[in-house]
Amino acid sequence: MLPAMTSPFDPLGATLSDWETLASSWALPRYRARQIFDALHRRGLREWRAVQELPGSLRERLESEIPIRLPEIARRVASSDGSVKYGLRLGDGALIEAVLMPGNRSFSEANEFEDARTARDEPPPSTSPVVRGSTPPLEKFTVCLSSQTGCAVDCAFCVTGRLGGGRNLTAGEILGQLYAVLDDSGRAPEGLRVVFMGMGEPFLNLEGVSGALDILFEILPPRRVTVSTSGITPGFAVLAARERRPNLAVSINAADEETRTRLMPITRTHSLAGVAAAMRAWPLESHRRMTAEYVLIGGVNDSPEDAARLARLLAGMRVKVNAIPLNEDPVYLPGWKRPSEPAIEAFAGRLAAEGIPVTVRRSRGPDAQAACGQLKGRTEDPRRRGHKN
Repeated sequence: MLPAMTSPFDPLGATLSDWETLASSWALPRYRARQIFDALHRRGLREWRAVQELPGSLRERLESEIPIRLPEIARRVASSDGSVKYGLRLGDGALIEAVLMPGNRSFSEANEFEDARTARDEPPPSTSPVVRGSTPPLEKFTVCLSSQTGCAVDCAFCVTGRLGGGRNLTAGEILGQLYAVLDDSGRAPEGLRVVFMGMGEPFLNLEGVSGALDILFEILPPRRVTVSTSGITPGFAVLAARERRPNLAVSINAADEETRTRLMPITRTHSLAGVAAAMRAWPLESHRRMTAEYVLIGGVNDSPEDAARLARLLAGMRVKVNAIPLNEDPVYLPGWKRPSEPAIEAFAGRLAAEGIPVTVRRSRGPDAQAACGQLKGRTEDPRRRGHKN
């Protein structure tokens, strides 16, 4: 694992148990821990002076010794579909990206994408400002979070991977980016879905991601949180052992070892067969399915034969396929092309004919470089030019 940014006590990354331990060490009543935790994570307070139920002396000590700091919003890029990509500056100067994606489908578990076949001519969801605490119950929206400042997995179709690895985020930095986006957009957690599909490989930062999940599950049901992985097989067992588990999305992208290795070099370490075995072993509640993410690349992995191989790989699993036509980038992904619409339809049709649930999805925010595989934070690869943002 890559090292994470550390601090003596991170208020946003501290669990309720952490606060109880601190309260004991400060000779405070135990209930103060719950008051502090709820103020931060349920009520969205960002200044200790606003936590009026705490004694003034305690507020002053918290402000002096454990200040609350959100990442700085370095840039915002709005998309025509209502999505907003945020560039967030962390305490050590590292730049990460998170994406807010509005949506209004009440049945969506993680409505970060729009169905490209049925919604091409639909207007984008309303993006009217929402006052904190007044979000309508059925207005769903998703925030896509990063777990690292780069990505060392180096998938051939992903801009983040093209720009190289970075350090792990702490649980507090992960929660900090979420709260920075919520505060800036004037939204409350009602209707929120969280997806760990931003910069980085979540299974390579299980400490930070698990810590963030511990806190998120205090304010959101697990079915509204999705963690995506490229298939780091040891990570499956770690998250599977949790009492409350997030939705799982696994990036497959090819159903044969040779093609997947070409697209995802991590396959040399974590074989496709091993990933499939880990997926089969994942404990699923009766009302849930896994997601197999499959980036469609023209002439590479988009044929009906590829779909048939994928169907055989996934046979017997409770899984749905999220087919994502490639988000092209001529600078960072030269030579890779999005498939034609007939090819996309043929691929999806073959999967459906084989009995595999499939949705063809168009990523939100492509005109803002906020879509799947387009997040980058920095613009230079530290492997080649030193660590620059």
